[in-house]
Amino acid sequence: MERAKQINQMQLVVGIPNNENSREESEGITNAELAMIHEFGVPERGIPERSFMRSTASEESNNLGQLSKQVLNECLAGNISPYDAYATIGAYFQGRIVEKITDGEFEPNNENTVKRKGSSKPLIDTGQLRASITYEVREK
Repeated sequence: MERAKQINQMQLVVGIPNNENSREESEGITNAELAMIHEFGVPERGIPERSFMRSTASEESNNLGQLSKQVLNECLAGNISPYDAYATIGAYFQGRIVEKITDGEFEPNNENTVKRKGSSKPLIDTGQLRASITYEVREK
């Protein structure tokens, strides 16, 4: 029961934190803001939706469920700590999101973006967005 109580006092957050996440270029935008632009799109600016977080969560829901069950059972059995259980799930999900950014099939960049960055592959320019994907185990 003590382990269950500890598990319930923690939460896992996976994504791009807005704090300490500015971009090196002087775009005046954080990685979190850039992620939101791509995740949901901005049709009025010609930016299509290129979901890499929500789509990964949907595609990985069965695997995440199985992994969660496995590590939480290990935790309840006393084999791993609640923090380690959440961290295992977070690291897995973080890795899948990064993989989706790298290998996902998204609508290609428009011709102006291709000219600017030299590639039609969206979501990858400097690598900063991809590198900013992380997870945090927090107390509720």
